[in-house]
Amino acid sequence: MANKNYVIAIDSGTQSVRAVLFDRQGNEVAIEQASHETYFSLKPGWAEQRPEDYWAKLCQVTQGLMSKIDIDPKEITGIGITTQRGTFVPVDKEGNPLRPAVIWLDQRTVAAPPPLSTIAKVLFGVAGMSDTIKYVQKSSKFLWIKRFEPDIYKKAYKFMQISGWFVNKLTGEFKDSIGMVTGLWPFDYKKLKWHSLKPAYEAFALDRDHLVDVYTPDTVLGHITKKASKETGLPEGLPVVVGAGDKQSELLGAGAIEPNIGVISFGTATCMEVITKKYIAEKNMKFFTWPAALPNTWDIEMFIFRGFWMVTWFKQEFGHREALEAQKRGIAPETVFDEVIKEIPPGSMGLMLQPYWSPMIYDKYAKGSVIGFGDVHTRAHIYRAILEGIGYELRRLLEVVHNKTGITLDEIRVGGGGSKSDMAVQIAADIFNLPTSRMATSEICALGAAIDTAVGTGMFNSFEEAVASMVKKGKTFEPIPANHRIYNDLYNDVYKRTYKVMEPLNKKIAHITGYPPED
Repeated sequence: MANKNYVIAIDSGTQSVRAVLFDRQGNEVAIEQASHETYFSLKPGWAEQRPEDYWAKLCQVTQGLMSKIDIDPKEITGIGITTQRGTFVPVDKEGNPLRPAVIWLDQRTVAAPPPLSTIAKVLFGVAGMSDTIKYVQKSSKFLWIKRFEPDIYKKAYKFMQISGWFVNKLTGEFKDSIGMVTGLWPFDYKKLKWHSLKPAYEAFALDRDHLVDVYTPDTVLGHITKKASKETGLPEGLPVVVGAGDKQSELLGAGAIEPNIGVISFGTATCMEVITKKYIAEKNMKFFTWPAALPNTWDIEMFIFRGFWMVTWFKQEFGHREALEAQKRGIAPETVFDEVIKEIPPGSMGLMLQPYWSPMIYDKYAKGSVIGFGDVHTRAHIYRAILEGIGYELRRLLEVVHNKTGITLDEIRVGGGGSKSDMAVQIAADIFNLPTSRMATSEICALGAAIDTAVGTGMFNSFEEAVASMVKKGKTFEPIPANHRIYNDLYNDVYKRTYKVMEPLNKKIAHITGYPPED
């Protein structure tokens, strides 16, 4: 039997699908990527996508990947899958989609949901969840389909996340991973299984039979069929594993399998994550606790919903000069901005920014702010203040987690597109006063899926062994003591106080302007 030295990971995101071949040392041997339309919207607030497009792009990248590698296919141990979370599609008994997928960005709601049964009202009332269940009913896309597309609802055999639908297309099985279940599903997150109480399904307008069976992230869910092999170019019989959602896979791909290691994903939505071996919920949703990519653990997630999107916003609105310079030199605009802000001292000469360009779930009135302007400030100071504001907010959210869980970090690891900025990573190291490492591969999400597959197929005997072999750090940024002293004082004496002062003012702004509408 050939030695199993390679693993393929599929990372299907909101904007693109990537296929990556890793060796057992975690090196990227080959990568293939294809972009697709993010979503289409038939009505304001709707966000849908044709699942056939996801499949077409998956086939494109797997065929492209297999065509450019010259290894013996028998050396590939399996294929691991990670996808965007919260995107689902109703399918018939053959797995055929009955309508476009409803993606996680969809904002439609159900006005005046139907009354719950008496037993459901009693159970949720006793549990103190009456308000939560009202939110669930109002936000349930399953209930929306039942009300407005009853014929589709009646035909629906399963409501599947895209990860599970890929499994069905590849193997014929109706299965998925526990690690893919986040958000509004009738799932017992503490016990890591579908809920045992029938009233939980009533609130979502689902039956247990509507849902596929879910397994631990290191479970082989099936094998590539002859038909799927022909369409994808993947070897027939190759084991298929779904590890977990994109964020949980990033945590594993960064090797953060102990709660003393935090991971920052500098993406459109900037997220800080840490693993926990005990389920801890936050009822006000200041952080989220979802099943992790490591079996029987959870991923605590802290979000700035418009995190590094603010950098994109800044470049579009104010960064034309730097964009032209970058184009002329053939480098990324972020590299030019790093050069521009390098000589600006920590604290941006008094400019302070709160990064709420998008409100938080627990405070819909939150708004972004920039204070401390003076005649010394330029566009470059605003750019640095954005990076510092993101760091301050992540530190504030980590303090919320620490106060609730006692978790303390010894180091930080970073991923996402923004991690390519040396200044962004150094500022994070200085604000947290912790060594902060860029990983050797920027594809840490795909690497997490590869690790789940490597363990699930027996390439490694344990996650500890797999992480030790496959995860490597790149450059580590040590905190600069003088910078940390400035950031620490600004954070404690200004940033946290600004949030408390602005909270009632933001609500007053909403009252006067009507945006956002008050409750």
